[in-house]
This record gives sequence, structure tokens and C-alpha cells, in this order.
Amino acid sequence: MFITEVTLDDLRLLEQLRIERLRSLFAQNLLQCLIYVDHRHRLAIHCPESWIVDTVLMDFEELCDYAWLILGVQTIALFFVQEEIFRIKCSSSNRAARMLLH
Repeated sequence: MFITEVTLDDLRLLEQLRIERLRSLFAQNLLQCLIYVDHRHRLAIHCPESWIVDTVLMDFEELCDYAWLILGVQTIALFFVQEEIFRIKCSSSNRAARMLLH
């Protein structure tokens, strides 16, 4: 078996695919949002409309669990009009671990 080096482009692609996987699980809420993992390993979600903020907040606990499982982030920050309006610390809760096993 050949071992190849993982390049920065490979890592960026993997991160983008993980973000798209998370987006697909919350398609109604996150489809119009700008989503990325920042330099603090925090998931940043920028919502373009106030009603989207409301829908994201309704599913925030589940979003936090999946963000931890898929992206490994420990914090999620929600932004509206370039301002952080909500931040929550995610953890490796029992619920997230149970989701992984099922």
C-alpha cells in the first residue's frame, strides 16, 4: 500500500465536504447561510435573514451535536448582519455519542 502526503488542498477539500454534510442534514435552515470553521476551530454560521436565525435557533441543540460529530468543533457562533448574536459551547455529550452508535 502506498502512503501519499496529504496536502493543504486535500485538507481544505475534506473540511468543505464535512461542512456540506452538515449543511445537508439541516438543509432547510442552513441552505442560505455562509458556514465555515474559523481559526479558533469554531463553526461560524452567518444568516442573511432574521427568520433564518429563528429556524437555526430552534434546532440548535441538535445542530451542536452534529457539528461536534462531523466537524469536531466545540463552539458554534451565529451571526446576523456581521454581528455575533449567539454562541454556544458544544461538548461530547452522551447524546452525541449515542447518535454515533446508531
